[in-house]
Amino acid sequence: MFKRSLLRFLNNLKLHNKFVIMYIFCVIIPLVITDTIVFYSMFSKEYNNRRFEMNNVAIGYQNVMSSMINYDINIINAISENKALRQFLDRDYENSGEYMIAYNDFIVDSFFQTLTGMRNEKITVYSDNPTIYNGKYFKRLSSAKTMEWYDRFISSGRSETLLIYYDNDVDARIESNKKIMFVKRFKNMYDSKYDKVATVEINNINLQSEILQFSDVFPMYICCGNYVAITKYGEGVTFLNVEEQEALHRHSVHHSFTIAGTRIDIHIYSDDYLISGILADNFLIIIGLLIATLVLPVVIMKLIEETIDKRINKLGEAFSGNSTDKFQPISDIEGNDEISLLMSNYNNIVKINNNLINTLYKDKLREQENDLARKNAELLALQSQINPHFLFNALESIRMHSLLRGEDETADMVEKLAVLERQNVEWGNDLVTIKKETESIEAYLYLQSYRFGDRLSFDIDIEKDCENYMIPKLTLVTFVENACVHGIESKSSAGWIFVRVYKKNDDLCMEVEDTGGGMSDAEIASLVKNIDNVSIEQIKGKKHVGILNACLRLKMHSENEAVITIDSEVGVGMCVLIRVPLNKLTINKE
Repeated sequence: MFKRSLLRFLNNLKLHNKFVIMYIFCVIIPLVITDTIVFYSMFSKEYNNRRFEMNNVAIGYQNVMSSMINYDINIINAISENKALRQFLDRDYENSGEYMIAYNDFIVDSFFQTLTGMRNEKITVYSDNPTIYNGKYFKRLSSAKTMEWYDRFISSGRSETLLIYYDNDVDARIESNKKIMFVKRFKNMYDSKYDKVATVEINNINLQSEILQFSDVFPMYICCGNYVAITKYGEGVTFLNVEEQEALHRHSVHHSFTIAGTRIDIHIYSDDYLISGILADNFLIIIGLLIATLVLPVVIMKLIEETIDKRINKLGEAFSGNSTDKFQPISDIEGNDEISLLMSNYNNIVKINNNLINTLYKDKLREQENDLARKNAELLALQSQINPHFLFNALESIRMHSLLRGEDETADMVEKLAVLERQNVEWGNDLVTIKKETESIEAYLYLQSYRFGDRLSFDIDIEKDCENYMIPKLTLVTFVENACVHGIESKSSAGWIFVRVYKKNDDLCMEVEDTGGGMSDAEIASLVKNIDNVSIEQIKGKKHVGILNACLRLKMHSENEAVITIDSEVGVGMCVLIRVPLNKLTINKE
């Protein structure tokens, strides 16, 4: 069932659409799946290699940073355990002079100055000994208690810690305010009576330079909590909250380690670089793979389709025929496959068919042309039967004779009759505007009013935009005449004749209605039957065929699309409605 439905569906598709389906399901989709698997495997391998490299860089950063900071920590540890330093700071001095002598002696005799100058780091020792004075290397502890680093050190609850922070508030953070400091409280040994704290401010410029000398390939942040200690990503980035760190990139390597109880986070990012780097490194392979697996098969299948589709279309155009009176053979048959054989067989059929056309079709066409010419001649003869040409000259003579004898009323009647007949003198053109036809109707009804007197009243209503449409001569006049003769004349009381022309939807509607004697259902059925089957043979040589003549000419003029309906009731009247499509009528633009 499914196979039958699928075959029915495919049979209804054009050849090009069949090839499109074949492209999609037999070429595009398999190749896309294959290339996706290959690309994914290649990308995954490169991606993992890059992440491994990024992880190694992160470990290298950790080693460099740990090495430099641990060096300073070892210096502080050495200072804190120096007995001479402790004795210097625990001594009570009488005055500043005594302190300065002891200070100079200690600096000269000890290694302290040498240690503090090796790395250009700022080392300071604080003591709560009130007899010492603030200087370059030694300061009273009271002077540190108002500083942020001291508050952070006390808040840590540890005897030693690494602090990374900014002195100013968040809104005013700049690179120069960044502090990386190791703080250590001296152990209470050797009966020291004063509290002592040593600090070393690590030169972050030197630290960053050493780290970036190891590797500057990947963007990175080295953070302590929310503070950015070292960065190679954006200028002036000093603070990142957790959400920013997580949302910054999808592809990253996160590495953490601890120094002096402080956690350091290394974030190495490579989102855009990773993807573009992989594509750049494998560009030639990717292009070659695309050409080999996607472009080349599509091009080949497109060429095959063109060789088939072009000849099938050529054969289809040949079968559909053209404006000539016979099928034309196909020239320049290319190839030697089944389609070429089919085109050759078509040429053989065309040859046989054209011979049959010459013997049958042309003879039939010639017979039809002769028959059409005969009918046109007979139609002109019928027109001549309606109104003889000599009648107009005779009417004009009668009118002039009546004027000479003073019979004005008779002359007026003859003039109206002349108006009625004037348009029918020349039968070379059987068409007349509705406006001209209306003049003939008015002249005819005026003449009939002399005959019927008060028994006849009429009303003519023609829409303005209908006046220039062309209809066969005497069509409406013929129906008006029928209304007078068979309607008003058969009724002793007064009657009306209404003539209306208007547009409705896409039709021109012409109505002739009378309040005369009407017709029975049987009479209407007989008349409608005659109208529907009217032909030249039916009305040729017969009398009283005015209605049928008018109907035949209307049908011929409208390519048999004129519709004539009759509604009548005995003793009430009769209404004839003629509907002709507007696109079957011409308009007189003169």
